[in-house]
Amino acid sequence: MFRSISKLLFLISLGAACATSVWSKTITIGILDTIDPWFYVQTFGPTMEHLRKVIPQYEIKSVELSFENLQKAIKAGELDFFIAPSGFFAYVAESAGARHIATRHPQGAKDPSKSVGSVFVVRANDSRFNTLSDLVRVSVAATDSNSFDGWIIALGELLLQNLDPKRLFSVITYTGYGIPDVASMVLNKQVDVGILKTCDLEQFEREGTIAKGALRVLNPKNDSLISCKVSTDLYPDVVFASLPKADSNLVKTVSVGLLTMDRTRGGDSWGFASDFTPVSSLYRSLEIGPYEYLKETGFIGFAKRYRHYLYGFAALLILILLYTASVRRIVSIRTRDLTIALKEKDKAEKEARESRENLFQLEKAGVVSELSAMFAHEAHQPIASLINYADGLKLYLKGKREDPLVQEALSEISTQADRLSKIIQRVRTYAKRQHHEVKQENLSEIVDRALVSFRRSSLSSGIDVEVKAPGKADALADALELELLIVNLLKNAAAASKDSREKLISVQLSEEANEWLLSVSDHGQVISDKLLSRLSHPAKRFSDGLGLGLSICRLIAENHGGKLTFKPNNSKGLIVTLHLPKANKEI
Repeated sequence: MFRSISKLLFLISLGAACATSVWSKTITIGILDTIDPWFYVQTFGPTMEHLRKVIPQYEIKSVELSFENLQKAIKAGELDFFIAPSGFFAYVAESAGARHIATRHPQGAKDPSKSVGSVFVVRANDSRFNTLSDLVRVSVAATDSNSFDGWIIALGELLLQNLDPKRLFSVITYTGYGIPDVASMVLNKQVDVGILKTCDLEQFEREGTIAKGALRVLNPKNDSLISCKVSTDLYPDVVFASLPKADSNLVKTVSVGLLTMDRTRGGDSWGFASDFTPVSSLYRSLEIGPYEYLKETGFIGFAKRYRHYLYGFAALLILILLYTASVRRIVSIRTRDLTIALKEKDKAEKEARESRENLFQLEKAGVVSELSAMFAHEAHQPIASLINYADGLKLYLKGKREDPLVQEALSEISTQADRLSKIIQRVRTYAKRQHHEVKQENLSEIVDRALVSFRRSSLSSGIDVEVKAPGKADALADALELELLIVNLLKNAAAASKDSREKLISVQLSEEANEWLLSVSDHGQVISDKLLSRLSHPAKRFSDGLGLGLSICRLIAENHGGKLTFKPNNSKGLIVTLHLPKANKEI
């Protein structure tokens, strides 16, 4: 009977809405069919009428659905909003993305978060039952197995008292909202105990449906938050919720409309429940709804039961693996870079050692050669004079009184002087390097090696070197001696440029007829004619750094069949040019 009345109200409200205007959009509201029929009369009807005033541009369409069909409609995205008990909301909120807008606030409740519960009732004269623990192997009547306040809350209370519903109830009858209802079945002794929603007992007694005091409440709780008798804890009442399909502005308008709506004639209104944790805890303790998996055993049940921990562990494991891989990659890159850097460092140190050794050997050989030449040149004349004086004394004493001792001394002097002359002549031959070994070399490569050696010296600091050389410039040469020559020319040019503003040395290798011309120019001090003439005396020391090193260079050039020439570099500086035969010209 109540269900027919509610459907009639649907038609009346829909007809009234259609008579107003033509709507631009339609919103669909699903409503769970297990809600108390009085809700349709006292709350749902006035709510729809109020919303049509708040959003007149929308057509509001309501659809009454069973528990399973409401889930399917939500999953399919067919609804914008739904109205259902808080238990159903908690059931689908996480999976469907539902958002709580408002909670029904009955007149007898002080807090929307604690406004509904269940009541265990027995016949008043039935002395068998005084507490819930007396309900052993009894028959029970309830509205619906999915009814939050008419069944599920009651089961939760039994569990709180460590009572197993499976052992307490021998027969369970679900009446729906038909006739006979739960209260009638208890009074007619069709069942031993009935489960009602809070305030239903008081409603029946006010209407005269049952005599006042005919039914007695088991496990009554003295709860000041509600004016009706209750046997359980209190939970949020019916929820008005939005779904992802609904536009955000529409959700905002509907929310404001519901929360500002006046109380209905029955005293109900819409409030806001801030805490649905007790509902989730209730479902978890009963292992139903979103916690159905807790009943499963084995690996699947374990995985579902501890899925949040497993998700966290998996995420942590992935982060650890990613971090480990990242660290290994960074270490690998750094190790590779360090290895390359160490190899380059070792290579540079090796080249530096070899360069220093080469320069040391070259300079050592050059100094010895130059000193030998100087000694041979200076010592040759005195020794020749000594021999001449000895021979002159012999001639002078010949025919006169001969003294054997004097003759012997003069002979010994001549012999030893001649021997010394031969030794000096050998030194001069070595100094002239008449038998030096040469082979075909690329002068461009020798220039490059000389530049490397020069740049490693302290004189190269702040000096720029400009090089112009062909890729191939073959000549018969001793590569080490020529490298020494070029390094010495560069050092002399760097010393000359020390106090110059333009610290630039130019090296140019060109060809002319049958010889190569290697020029080293600087921008040092002004070169006078007198200074140019003095450059022909390499043993003499000059303040600009020319001297013994230049003489070594001259000697090396001459030993290779070439020569050194000097000329001023425009108005300032010096150009030193090495003339060297090409490879096809014999030295």
